[in-house]
Amino acid sequence: MRVDIYDSNFQKIDLEALDIITDNFRISSPAPKHERTEMKYGRVTLGTSLEGRSMTVAFHIHGRDKYDFVLLRDELYNYLSGLDFLYIIDRLNPAKRWKVKVESSYEAVAVATVLAVFDIEFTSDSPYCESLGMTTDPLTFDSEMWQFGQGLLSDDDINYTKTDDKFRIYNAGNAEIDPRNIHTPLTIEIKVGVTSSNTTLTLTNTTTGVTWTYTGAVTAGQTIQLKNVQALLNGASIFTKTNYKIITLKQGYNDFTKSTNISEVKFINRFYYL
Repeated sequence: MRVDIYDSNFQKIDLEALDIITDNFRISSPAPKHERTEMKYGRVTLGTSLEGRSMTVAFHIHGRDKYDFVLLRDELYNYLSGLDFLYIIDRLNPAKRWKVKVESSYEAVAVATVLAVFDIEFTSDSPYCESLGMTTDPLTFDSEMWQFGQGLLSDDDINYTKTDDKFRIYNAGNAEIDPRNIHTPLTIEIKVGVTSSNTTLTLTNTTTGVTWTYTGAVTAGQTIQLKNVQALLNGASIFTKTNYKIITLKQGYNDFTKSTNISEVKFINRFYYL
């Protein structure tokens, strides 16, 4: 099971061009962390969270001679120093990526002068990998951003820009998208449909029962951006003019309603998977 490795800007590090081959990708299961309190008879579980994930990749360096081997080793040490975040994509899951860091030191020791086989451990702060594609990308397999096993539906009506006052948004991942969680960001762009010195805009996820509102001056055509926990209008915060609520997306379909003074709502996000 080979992997492809990308730098923090998601530019591929072409290790194979350096005669450095990856193999044997291994990943841990989700790691639950239970919060419990002791009782007189037994205990009570108060809640459970998931810790980050660990994974291991085997590396093979094959130099042309002993001098070439040292150069290749140093090149790998440079790319995989642990200073920056990297992305790992398992070639068996080509449309899902893990954001990782090198977890600990490793040593490429040459056998027969030119060959080394060793493991490198990586850690993801998030328990979830994320889709390579976003909701702004074409939701088709021929776009090479999606794969089977991502929860996608063959429904031509699935899109993430809505103009109707009642609509549905589909979360194809198996994790809730909560913009308060740094690992599951969400941006919602709300286009204003009226000009008013004092109006109330409303967006409700009826599936979760949460309603977001803004009350204040607006101009038709303006876009309010709900970017994670921020509410922005023309780049300036309007959070204090909202009701401080945060829109989340449960797994599967989420039913929404919007006020008629909103002309369009656009959801921008990836999907997340255990």
